[in-house]
Amino acid sequence: MIVKIDNLSHDMRGITRIDNKVTFIDNTLPGEIVNTKLTKQKKDINEGKVLSFVEQSLDRVKPICPYYNVCGGCNISHIDYLKSVIYKKEIVKDIIKKYSDLDINPDIIYDNNIYNYRNKITLKINNGKLSLVGENKVNIDYCYLVNDNINKIIQLLNGTHLELVDEVIIKGTNEIMVIINGTVDEKEVINILRDDVTSIIVNDNKIYGKDYITIKVKDYIYAIYPNSFFQVNTGMISKLYDKVLEYAGDGKLLLDLYCGAGTIGIYLSQNFSRIIGIEVNKDAVVSANINKKINGINNIEFICNKSSDIEIIGDVLIVDPPRNGLDKITINKIINSSINKIVYVSCNPITLARDLKVLKEKYDLDEITLFDMFPNTNHVECVCLLKLK
Repeated sequence: MIVKIDNLSHDMRGITRIDNKVTFIDNTLPGEIVNTKLTKQKKDINEGKVLSFVEQSLDRVKPICPYYNVCGGCNISHIDYLKSVIYKKEIVKDIIKKYSDLDINPDIIYDNNIYNYRNKITLKINNGKLSLVGENKVNIDYCYLVNDNINKIIQLLNGTHLELVDEVIIKGTNEIMVIINGTVDEKEVINILRDDVTSIIVNDNKIYGKDYITIKVKDYIYAIYPNSFFQVNTGMISKLYDKVLEYAGDGKLLLDLYCGAGTIGIYLSQNFSRIIGIEVNKDAVVSANINKKINGINNIEFICNKSSDIEIIGDVLIVDPPRNGLDKITINKIINSSINKIVYVSCNPITLARDLKVLKEKYDLDEITLFDMFPNTNHVECVCLLKLK
C-alpha cells in the first residue's frame, strides 16, 4: 500500500497510520511517500517495511556501509548527519515533555567524526568467520563504526580457525584487547596477533600481554579491564566529561554513583576535597583503583557496593546509571537526602524522563545538554544539572 510518513518515533522509525493504527516503518523519513508491506500486526500498532519509494526526502543520504540493510548497528545512516542531530534534539524534547512534563530546549554537542569512532565491537561467528551480531549473521572484514586498529584485528582473526568460537570482543584505541569466548588454537592466535595487540583473553584467562589496556582522555589515562565499562566514542569523552565538570562545580565531597572504572570521578578530582565512587561491578572497581594509581589521585576512594545500599551524602551527587535508570530505593534516598546539586548522566532519555518526574518534586532541572556519542544510531547521551529547590 502507498502511505506518507508523518514523523519519526522515539527510536527514529518512520510513523504513519494504516487501518487507523500507528504503523512504524524502518528506514523512512517525514514527508516521504513509500510503498510498504506490513510485517507485524499487533493489537495497538503495526510494523512495516519499505518495498519502494514513491517520493524521497531531501534529508536522505546513501549509507556507505554495505551491511546497512542487515546489521542495524548504524540504523540511521540513511539520514543526513546534521539533520539527524536536529531530530535527536527534538525527540529528547518530546520525551522529557511527555514523560516528566518539563519543557526543555537543550544544546546538542556533536563531532564531525561520524565514522570509525567506536573503541569496542562485539562479534559472533558464522561459517568460521567473524560476523555481525543479530538475526542476520553476515560475515565482515570491516566495520565503519570502529577505529582502524580494531578493523585490522578483524581482518587478522578472519585468517585463523574460529569454527569453535562463540564470541569475540575487540576493544581499545592505540592499545588493543581481544577477548575470545570459545575454543581456539591459542598459539595460532598469539602468533597472528602479537604484533598488533596489547592483550589477549580467552575464556576469562589472559594468554598474552597485559591484564588491561589504557585509553587517554585529555590529561588522564584510564585502565580498561575485560569486563569494565568505558564510553565507546573516544573522541567525544572529554567533551562529555567537561560538561559534567562544569555542572558539578566544586566542593568538599562528591558522591559518584555507578562510577564504573572511576573515569568521571578522577576527571573531577581537582575540584573536590574528597570523592567517593560507588560501583557494584568488581572488575570495574579494580580498574578504578588502577586508574587512581596511574593518575596519582589521592583524594578518591572506590567502594564495591550497590548504589541502593549507600547513604546519600556530600555536596554534589553524580549518577550515571545503566539504561534502566535509577532504582526506586536509590531515587527515594536521593529525595530524602540533603544533596544540593545532582548531575545526572543518562544514555536513555525514556528512563531519564521517568526519574526526572520523581526528582522534580524536590529539584529543579536547571540545564540539560545532549551529546551525540553514537553517530549513525538513534542513541543520544544526556547530561542534566538539577538543583535543590
